[in-house]
Formats: sequence, C-alpha cells, structure tokens
Amino acid sequence: MKRINVRLAYHSYPILVGTDLDSQLKGLLKIHLGSNRLFLFFDSAVYALYGQKLEKTLAGNKVNHVSFVIPSGETSKSHSTLQKIYDYLLTEKISRTDFILAVGGGVATDLVGYAAATVLRGVKWGAVPTTLLGLVDAAIGGKTGINHARGKNLIGAFWQPSFVICDLKFLPTLPKREFVAGLGEVLKYSGLAGPKMNSMLQDYLKSGNLLNLNKLQPLVQMCAEFKVKIVMADEKESDKRMFLNFGHTFAHAIEKTLGYGKLLHGEAVILGLSAAVKLSKKVKPLFAASLDIYENQVIQFLEFVRYYPLQTENVLNNMKIDKKRAGQIQKFVLLERPGKPFIASGLKQTTVRESLKECLTLYKEVCENNG
Repeated sequence: MKRINVRLAYHSYPILVGTDLDSQLKGLLKIHLGSNRLFLFFDSAVYALYGQKLEKTLAGNKVNHVSFVIPSGETSKSHSTLQKIYDYLLTEKISRTDFILAVGGGVATDLVGYAAATVLRGVKWGAVPTTLLGLVDAAIGGKTGINHARGKNLIGAFWQPSFVICDLKFLPTLPKREFVAGLGEVLKYSGLAGPKMNSMLQDYLKSGNLLNLNKLQPLVQMCAEFKVKIVMADEKESDKRMFLNFGHTFAHAIEKTLGYGKLLHGEAVILGLSAAVKLSKKVKPLFAASLDIYENQVIQFLEFVRYYPLQTENVLNNMKIDKKRAGQIQKFVLLERPGKPFIASGLKQTTVRESLKECLTLYKEVCENNG
C-alpha cells in the first residue's frame, strides 16, 4: 500500500493506493465518524457488486449508517439527481458532524462531493473511487460538481475530502469500456509527467493484459502523486492546476456534441489528447519531433475507442463555453515535449480547426482499420 499525503493551507488528508484496503477504510471512518452517522452513496452498478458486503461490514463494526443508490452513468451528474440527494439528506436530518462517503466512479464522487460541499454549507466527506478514471483523477483534488445543458462541469465547488481510498480490487469487474476510459486519463498523465511514465505505460500495454495489477498499480500511484503535487501548488486552479486539463478543452466539447454518455469521458479524453498533440505541433513546430513517440502512444489508444461520426464545426461551436477561457479568449493546455506542458491562448481559429479536423480524420481511419 502507498500513502500519499495531501497538504494544503487549511486542510490535509491521505490518499491510499493499494489492493484490499477494507481495514484502512474502517480505520479512517472510525477517526472521522465517532458516534455520528455515515451517509453512504453508491453508484448502482457498484452497489449490485459490493454494496451489501460493505453494509454488512459496517454493521458488524457497529457503524451507524444509511445508504442511497445513484443510477450509473453521466446523466446522473445533473441538477435533478442532486436535488434528490438534497431531499434525502435533509429528510434524514443530516448534521454537520455527520459524514458522507461516495463509493463509485467519477460521476458519483463529483456529484456526491458537490452535495457534501453545499448541504448545510459543507459536511465532511470521503471518496472510495471504484473506476480506474476515479482512482487516477476524478476523486483526487477536491473538484466537485455537476453538468449543465450548456456544458460539462460548469456548476461545482472545490471541497476537499477527508480521505481517498484508491483500492484496485474493484477494477477486475469493470466493463472494458470503463477501463479504457480510465486509461485515457492515465495517458493524459503520461504526457504531463514525461518519458519515465511514457515508458512505464508502454511496458504495461506490452504485457497484453489490461488487468495486470502489478504493472498498473505503479501507474495509478504515479498519476495520483503527480496530481497531488499540482493540487498542493495550486488548489483552486489559478495557475499550474490548469495543466491537468490537457486534452479536456477538446474532450468536453466532443462529449457535448455527441450528447453526454455516448462516449465515456475518458474515451473523449483520448480524442482530445490527439487533437491537443496536433495543435501543440502547429503552435511550436520546432519541437514537433519531440512529441512523435507520445503521439504514437495516443494513436494506440484511439484503437480502443468506438467510432461516432463528428463534425468539426459542431465541436468547435461547443468549445466556446469552457471554464478555462479568459473572457472570450480560449485557452489550451499543450505540450512542448512530454513532461513540459504550457498554456496557449489567442490562437488562430484556423489552426485550432485544422488540428481538430486532422484528429477526427485520424479517429475515423483508425476505427475503420480496426473494424
């Protein structure tokens, strides 16, 4: 097991990465609960596999708890689902001394974390991410929120958890698409972290077994450590934390263009990374060759993504609403080389369009070649 400590100005907490971390979860709950109530929120698919076992364990340890099950999928990350959570918590007379625990993927931790941030103006919470995407990214860093009809993650708050338990035991039961979605975020960190992680990721892929947890766990740890380092330097995304949006300006627009849920978030991120690399090469052509190895890695991942036709202009229109804008000026996280990201703004629309068009053309070709 690896313990990663998040140290912020007004709050510190641990992230634990490993396999079979039930005893660590019970210990942390004992510290944060005392005699107060635990409000358990499960993703419905996770509850079907693990919910009753966890409830039984908590009952055996005399933890006073109640459970609420959230429908799986991106459509649950909405105002209507949030309202149901509020209604439930307030009907159950939650107090500020109680504790909220989110068990599920990125949708569950984003949604439940936002409910924790806003009900009674803030209740302590913890996260047990159960998807690869949640383990390496979504549950780490205190970003919580919901989607809006005008765009992804446009409503939210920074609300740091009391702990995050990244237990790899949940991964073998993930559908392959969910697993690939998580690998999309691992691929993002590979670009941000640089050659060492590029090499580790390539070695993992060469093993031919996506469930090779011995090779996957160090990658999960490296992603978590990289994100924690950034979050500690810039908790509220005023500077360096924007680097973590590498590929996401394109990805969020792609998700919105297709309709949330068609492509999973991490699948859209893979497409977004392809577009971001192509744009990086156009913005800094003198460094283009340094991105060739990483771009080949991105292309390998495109083979995992199912094909949906996308029109360049539709995606560009949906990129106009993005949290990283400065007024009307669009910002992009790009790479000079693996391990050296930078933020570019005020780019020519023709350059952005050309990069996106090349990405979508490649996406179609790769999918056609793989049947």
